Amino acid sequence: MGHPTAPLMLLLLLLLRPTSPCPTVPPAAPSDLDLTNRSRGCAELDWGPFEQQSRLWLSRNGIDALSPSSRVGPTLEELDLSHNGLRELPAAFLSRARGLRHLRLQHNRLRALPDGFFANASALQSLRLEGNPLPAVPPSAFQPALRLLALPCRCDAVGTVLAPCACAGPGCPECLCITSRDEPFNVTDFHGRECRGSVGLVAGVAGAVGSVAVLVVAVVVAAVWYRRRKAAAVAADGVWGKWESAAAHGQSRYISRTAEVGTGDAAAAAPDYENVFVSPHGAAATAQGWTPGWQEEQHSPQVPVDDDYFLESEASPGDQPIYANTQGPGEDNIYIIPDH
Repeated sequence: MGHPTAPLMLLLLLLLRPTSPCPTVPPAAPSDLDLTNRSRGCAELDWGPFEQQSRLWLSRNGIDALSPSSRVGPTLEELDLSHNGLRELPAAFLSRARGLRHLRLQHNRLRALPDGFFANASALQSLRLEGNPLPAVPPSAFQPALRLLALPCRCDAVGTVLAPCACAGPGCPECLCITSRDEPFNVTDFHGRECRGSVGLVAGVAGAVGSVAVLVVAVVVAAVWYRRRKAAAVAADGVWGKWESAAAHGQSRYISRTAEVGTGDAAAAAPDYENVFVSPHGAAATAQGWTPGWQEEQHSPQVPVDDDYFLESEASPGDQPIYANTQGPGEDNIYIIPDH
């Protein structure tokens, strides 16, 4: 077993271990102060000592955050905070930065910047944002004096600067996106080459999904139609009607009688399209007391329930269709003209 005081000693060593202090302003520091790579880690940098600087380089100091009250002074013209661990910046950090012309924030961990973050940096000429997981560049970054903008080569971020970067002329900024290999690309060219293709791919996938959906619907409709046809054909083996082959003029005939008729050549050429009612002695529904709606008392003419009927399909132009019963051989046919 270990010594009981060992954990306590280890804790003391951790607490007493010297840490890398945040960079500070040395006495009698010049207005242009370079403190690059002076610290290995700085959890939160106190900005107060730096408010009077004109140029300040704080790159590669492991700075994770700035104190919430940090404000860039009006005399600061150039600031380099690149290659640190900054995840966010105070919302009012540039609220007094009217003299700031060059700002380097590349290669941090910034995930968002407020829309009006650069609103008061009216003299801003160059802005470096590459190497950050930024999904967008605030519109306020496009100050009238801006001449260079660098951002990460991400389709979402590049898409937010296409319009302001599309202008041409001496007063327009140069907009570049920088890859993880430090390769620069014009944002318009990069978006056209890398981003529109992915949009097209998404649209293509959506179109393919839509086509599959249409195909599935078509298959379902076809299946329902087939099942209905099959059910009708099965019913035809007992009592109900079934389809007969098309006549010479192309019209299908639906046979409603128990036994299929019209199988001869002469009958096959007949233009009769027969009704869908069945003789009462064979229809199960009729045997159970069901009366078709057209046989109810409010309709005329009244027709005996023990006859079969068909509709003459080819009448002379202007003539109305008639219903006729089909009697046996040698019996008279009875024709009934419906009421208007």
